[in-house]
Amino acid sequence: MIAGFDKGVEGMKVGETKTVEIAAKDAYGERDEKKLITMPKSQIPDADKYQVGMQVMSSYGQTFKVYKIEKNDIVFDANHELAGKTLIFDITVKSVQK
Repeated sequence: MIAGFDKGVEGMKVGETKTVEIAAKDAYGERDEKKLITMPKSQIPDADKYQVGMQVMSSYGQTFKVYKIEKNDIVFDANHELAGKTLIFDITVKSVQK
C-alpha cells in the first residue's frame, strides 16, 4: 500500500466516505530522469519491432516502457507508470480488522 493512502484513511470510521488526494512524493514518487536507460539497438533482439509506449520486461523480470526510439538506440523508462502523478481516491471504509 502506498504511504499516502494509509495516512488518508487514518481516523476514518466504518461507513465513512471521503476523497483523498495523494501527492506524487507520497505515492509512487517523483519522476526521475536518471531512470531513463539508453541501450544500443544492436544489443536488443527484435529492436525494429519496438514502439514508443510499449512495455517490455527484462530477463530479470523488471518492467520498462519504451520512452524514445533513436537512430541507433532505444531509450527505456524504468519509472513507475504513476510516478510524478497526484492520485485521487474516493474511499469508503467497509470494515476494520485488527
